[in-house]
Amino acid sequence: MNRLCATDGTFYANLFLPVADVGRTPITICPMPKYVYSFKAAVGTFWIRQERDKSWSLSIGDEGIIEVLGYYDSAFDAADSVHMQCTGWEEWDGRSDNDAPATLLAWTKTVVR
Repeated sequence: MNRLCATDGTFYANLFLPVADVGRTPITICPMPKYVYSFKAAVGTFWIRQERDKSWSLSIGDEGIIEVLGYYDSAFDAADSVHMQCTGWEEWDGRSDNDAPATLLAWTKTVVR
């Protein structure tokens, strides 16, 4: 059986199938994995996760106590608000030191099962 996606959700196409086999090749749709992004700061851990409505939530907290700071159109927008210190959470936004990564690509990415 030919699968059209890898375990990480990346889609691949087998372009070298004989024409006669194309109609008989079953296609399996693989769900895209969901991720949660985290960044451990001196004031706590920031979390970015996708919500059911496809928006991205930005939260702060550790060990079960999490405060949602806002919702964003993309995970990159949420990470930018942390880096630019414009999250709406004064304990972070008012700090003089900023150790937040400049991009979401530097956050820790974990697959949610």
